[in-house]
Amino acid sequence: MLHLFTDKVTKDSADSQILFLGDSITADGLYIRLTREWLQVHRPDWTVELVPCGVPSETASGLSEATHPFPRPCVHNRLSRELKEASPSVVVACYGMNDGIYHPFSEERFAAYQAGMLRLSTQIREAGAKAVLMTPPPFDAPSMNGTLQPAEADDFSYLVPYRDYDHVLERYADWLLSGGCPADGVIDLRTPLLEHIRHERSVNASYRYGDGIHPDVSGHRVIARILLRDLFHAELDKLSDTEDSREAARENTD
Repeated sequence: MLHLFTDKVTKDSADSQILFLGDSITADGLYIRLTREWLQVHRPDWTVELVPCGVPSETASGLSEATHPFPRPCVHNRLSRELKEASPSVVVACYGMNDGIYHPFSEERFAAYQAGMLRLSTQIREAGAKAVLMTPPPFDAPSMNGTLQPAEADDFSYLVPYRDYDHVLERYADWLLSGGCPADGVIDLRTPLLEHIRHERSVNASYRYGDGIHPDVSGHRVIARILLRDLFHAELDKLSDTEDSREAARENTD
């Protein structure tokens, strides 16, 4: 586990800022709000600031599917500015969901993702911050409302994705977890989220993990618990607060 923050480190770092970069899952911000809530309750003397900075549709690869309504934004077009404005001590970045552009796996697209993540991690560290990379969350085909397409289809997009797109994300996650991208830490979101989906579906066969791309509220709670454990060394018996889902946080996702 990454324990970037302990009681001593955080208390001695009055101006610590953690910048969160990512796509629409990060832009939603619920997992960041839940993490902040827990810290406010259980670490009231800490002054670490969580700075949400996700952008919907964003990638690290610079790729975009042909039928996307506009070229997908790329984090590298704003990274220098965000690092300068926030002056973070830690940057937590989560990319991958959009980087395979919902197509079957290809070495060319994988190489673009790898290059984008390597550039991202390098620039963060050159700015004097710790780079923490999160694996892309899973793509849950049973939760999708749209048409799921076979590998031989003519084209793919987030509206009509490759039906086994999660296998693509698995390759991306495995590369990060193998240390393929030098960083100060890599957090595995994929494994606990898959376990969460399996558990929920075993209890309720009609369970929907959001829209298959974006996690539901319970998925965001799982991400918050992972961050609290891996970044802040939160004791597992104190994580029940994130299960309660404060009404204010819930309303912000409606």
